Amino acid sequence: MVKTLNDIHVEIVGKVKPLATSKKRHKIIVGGRGKGASWSIARILLLEGMQSPRFIPCVREIQKTITYSVKKILEDTIKLLGLEFFYENMLTEIRGLNGTKFIFYGLRDCDADNIKSLEGADLCWVAEAQSISRRSINIFRPTIRKDGSVIWWDFNPRYETDPVYVDYILNEDPNAEVLWLNWRDNPWFTDALRMEKDSDYARDPEEADHIWDGKLRAMGDKYVCPSSLVDIAIKNNIQQPEGDSSVGADIAHQGGDQIIFYKRHGLKVIDKYESRRQNTQTTVKDLKAFTIDKNININIDNGDTGKAVADYMEEDGWLINRINFGGKAYDEEHYEDCATEMYFNLRDQLETIDIPFDEELRAQLIQRKYDYIKGRRGYEVMKIERKEEFKKHAICENDSPDKADGLVLCYYEPGSGGFAGTIPHNIF
Repeated sequence: MVKTLNDIHVEIVGKVKPLATSKKRHKIIVGGRGKGASWSIARILLLEGMQSPRFIPCVREIQKTITYSVKKILEDTIKLLGLEFFYENMLTEIRGLNGTKFIFYGLRDCDADNIKSLEGADLCWVAEAQSISRRSINIFRPTIRKDGSVIWWDFNPRYETDPVYVDYILNEDPNAEVLWLNWRDNPWFTDALRMEKDSDYARDPEEADHIWDGKLRAMGDKYVCPSSLVDIAIKNNIQQPEGDSSVGADIAHQGGDQIIFYKRHGLKVIDKYESRRQNTQTTVKDLKAFTIDKNININIDNGDTGKAVADYMEEDGWLINRINFGGKAYDEEHYEDCATEMYFNLRDQLETIDIPFDEELRAQLIQRKYDYIKGRRGYEVMKIERKEEFKKHAICENDSPDKADGLVLCYYEPGSGGFAGTIPHNIF
């Protein structure tokens, strides 16, 4: 007997049902972990695709490989609902018998030309939308231009300055329907997730409110990296890190500042080097010995001494990314310069990365301040304090944040949104 759409019974989170029938162009599900949004959206889109031929791009800010997309959620949902008779799972797409097609995109890699392939989309799914940059939104949103097209935005809020939060929560877009959802609304919330939630609340109720109830992180303390988040990164214990490798090299001038190298594999720091007051040739020799593999990217502080080190390394065939701390940020909507962007990128990763316990590193991270200033485009942006300002108030063994600078260099990936290693993806 051939199964039809009428034979399929699908359940979604009850509070999501009115959103599914809303006539608004933008459908926003916002809240904490375990809310069941991803599973509900996957079921809705799969059923929509069975009713008539639909072109359905599924996008996120960074997608290094198909592994980082929502394709796995859709595949699992197809199996769970017994829809294999209709949907064919291909290497980079999912196709329906009627011509429906799901594709998967990383917006960070798109520009005004290659994103044109998304024109004609009937439905879109923007996953982990809290990470979508203003640049990506400005390119993506006008591209989805077909009459009657619908965009689903699914996110756990971070800061009130995140573009998706500004556009759809603070500004209350009249074309958007917003649904706040959390674990209490999910009838399929598992015992395993409940155990994790309870443990998080026992350890740090404020942080748990952010993770599970979707409350915004406070940004008024003027310290970039709260100690609670730094301590999570220190306590994390990744046994078998996966992903690419990178080295961050903070090269000191000929004064008393330290020379710091960090190497990570995936999300875990696996090695460290520190020295001071040595000549350029010695630094070059030591950096080569520390990095070992010429295929590993090295992010170097492109100051006076760092520039010379970078020159020697490049001449010998090493992969060098020259980072100008005072240069323009990729996300100019939020950050005044590259240094500020790198520190906030690190802050956003602290829950998932594994860094070594080092009292000096910890002290430097949790004492670096920032402020709001009138930025280059005429509106307020964040700017990290200069080293000279840090030295006036910080209580550290060394009065310069060299270890912290080396660490942010290690985890920074120029041109990819700043996120290093493997980006965790929550199935709920």
